[in-house]
Amino acid sequence: MSQLDPTLMFDKAHAEKYDTKFARAEPFRDVIHLVTDLAFASLPDDANILVVGAGTGSEIIALAARHPGWHFTAVDPAGAMLDVFREKATAAGILDRCTIHVGYIETLASTPLHDAATSLLVSHFLQTDASRGAFFAEIAARLKPGGLLVNADLAADMTDKASERLYATWEQMLRETGADAAGLANYRAGFGRDFAVHTPSAVEALIEQNGFERPSPLVQTLLMRTWLTAKT
Repeated sequence: MSQLDPTLMFDKAHAEKYDTKFARAEPFRDVIHLVTDLAFASLPDDANILVVGAGTGSEIIALAARHPGWHFTAVDPAGAMLDVFREKATAAGILDRCTIHVGYIETLASTPLHDAATSLLVSHFLQTDASRGAFFAEIAARLKPGGLLVNADLAADMTDKASERLYATWEQMLRETGADAAGLANYRAGFGRDFAVHTPSAVEALIEQNGFERPSPLVQTLLMRTWLTAKT
């Protein structure tokens, strides 16, 4: 559904350094993992969790450590990223609780249904409202009635001066993760072009219009916003 090819963006070389490249921003990731764990507190001890855009599986490793009865379905079109996850899951002793699916969400079987899902920093790679809405609808179709979704994406109103100040802080984070002047310029040029940067209300509307209740904001870390919702 995306106009960008994640198998090229997240190839073997990128996958192998992905977890270390953003070490400076790990506290942001940890906050999202914490609120996800809190949001999923009501799930059964044997819950099935759908992880869309699993990448190297950091949220699975975090959740699996706290919930030894949960099973995870890791979905990602970038096989190289899932190869890294497979190694991490093996080292953590949780591979037998994981189903790994290389492909987009629409290629995943519609059954069995899952108790909850995560989509962390994924949907903004879909540049059109139609493809992004379809993405959320595909997730909803694989959840039980009332199944929970934690979604995180970049979101900001870039016409607002306050968001420009926020972007400057975000840019400093990128600088501290190794981006040079040319990289920052390329990122700024592609911001809102190579991936969508909708307003928070627009992201919430897309989720609500495609199989979910109105999302509740959980946390904001710079440009990253995280919501909790449930399948209608």
